[in-house]
Amino acid sequence: MSASRRRDLLSMFQSLLPRSPVAHTRDHLVITPHHPDRLRRPATSLEDERFRQALIWNVFRTLELVAPSFWLRRLHMRLTGDTCPAPPQLVQVRLWQPLPLPPSQRLDGARPEVTVDVLIETEHAVWTLAVAGQRGQWLEDDDRAAHVIDAAAWESGPRDHYFGVIETDTTSASVGRILIERYSRSRDSAELRSFTRGRATPPLSAFGVVRWTDLAAILRDCGEAPGLSMIERALAQNCLTWLGHVVDRA
Repeated sequence: MSASRRRDLLSMFQSLLPRSPVAHTRDHLVITPHHPDRLRRPATSLEDERFRQALIWNVFRTLELVAPSFWLRRLHMRLTGDTCPAPPQLVQVRLWQPLPLPPSQRLDGARPEVTVDVLIETEHAVWTLAVAGQRGQWLEDDDRAAHVIDAAAWESGPRDHYFGVIETDTTSASVGRILIERYSRSRDSAELRSFTRGRATPPLSAFGVVRWTDLAAILRDCGEAPGLSMIERALAQNCLTWLGHVVDRA
């Protein structure tokens, strides 16, 4: 296909993307709004919470449509400061996914499951990401992060598991930094906080914090990457356009 033909097709595709002011409201889902994960979207009447849900949806539904070997390596680096253990070929992104706790934690009618804001799975690893919306939910409930880590470790099996917090800032008083301090005091911190004893493998490979600006930077890389297809680049640019509009109005 000639370069001029590719430009014409890209221009035609971009013309189909939503550009009206209505399509850029803070809680608008600009990527696959018909996706079955909407059945799990938590009901809320709070404007800020619906905005956070739209952020999760539009960012990660966009990234899911891009080659995982490109964006997931960048997300992992920003989250953990380390290189991705193995280049992923397959990826599945689930939002607001309930995960069952290990059987030993479900005895006698105990809490059966926990909900993960973002669950990313590849053939090699599992990433669970929590959005630090309401500070008290994570800092007052000291068991919440431990339950999420236990459930994700049970889900990941022999694969590596990484847990992270998405938030606006990463100051010393942020939710993510406080949780990292709790879990990084020693190599055994995650094991000691776990509610499941006697596991053969550690429940957590790494713990980190990523900001919304980091995710926007990854999308920008996707939108400018010559190695990605024109459709992948256009989808990333569409999400960035929405982000720029709603952030300006926030």
